[in-house]
Amino acid sequence: MLEKRTALPAEPELQSFARAAAQLLIERQARASGARAVSRRPGIGLQHLDHRDYTPGDEVRHIDWRQTARSRRTVVRRFEAESVADWTVLVDASSSMAAHGGAKWSAAVQVAAAMSYALLHLGHRVGLMAFGARVVAECPRGRGQHHYAALARLLAALQPAPLAEGSELGVCARHLHGAASVFAISDFLADDEMRSALAALRQRCSTLHALQLSAGAETALRLAGELDLVDVESGARLHTLGGEHAAALAQAERSAMTARLRGFCARSGVAFTDWDIARPWQHTLLAHLVQARRHC
Repeated sequence: MLEKRTALPAEPELQSFARAAAQLLIERQARASGARAVSRRPGIGLQHLDHRDYTPGDEVRHIDWRQTARSRRTVVRRFEAESVADWTVLVDASSSMAAHGGAKWSAAVQVAAAMSYALLHLGHRVGLMAFGARVVAECPRGRGQHHYAALARLLAALQPAPLAEGSELGVCARHLHGAASVFAISDFLADDEMRSALAALRQRCSTLHALQLSAGAETALRLAGELDLVDVESGARLHTLGGEHAAALAQAERSAMTARLRGFCARSGVAFTDWDIARPWQHTLLAHLVQARRHC
């Protein structure tokens, strides 16, 4: 891993998002063959799950006074109840995510951290995989606040390869081991927009989410004159003319790729959102979860 660390959302941001997303992330879907449910969720049950900070409205009888004295802040117990799921978050660490200062990578890490935090808050088990041409890092599924710390350390330390790392989402399929729900975060810049890989993943899980990241700088070819473009993933070179017309053509092709991917996801039962990373991740992610709740 590289020494450079990626900034994660602050704890107040994560807590706010977790509260807003709670009702959207409670497991309700029927599971596909081979998918495994975990019968744990924060609630009123018999077996202790973990701890969290006290919030107004919590019952006083659930305060763990020993942990409160040790940590010098009010802590309440959480208990197992109802049914929840296993989740795996997939993050694209290919070279295209490092382009233009790594803005897409930073956005992907923020979303991965927020989803993981909110899911763990509800008692779901969460794992994470970063992929390029192969699975480059993995954190097995776990639950609780300590597990979020492990996920956060991995996300903060990871960086996409600056050159020559392709995008092969399909390599994640054989590592899922019956995950009930999968959340894939990528720019989906591939010959077929990774549709074949998404189809393979869809066979391995009951719910599949695809969040496509895009940035305005990707199609900025307004410099007039001859340009020598290099594909950061394959190294292939393309000689072209820059200018306003070239930028318009690049934007049109990018839009066409998104349209093909959106249509495929609609036909395949994949919850899909195209995210321009100039928009706040909180609003985008909540809107995606609302849409997924309605249609998947």
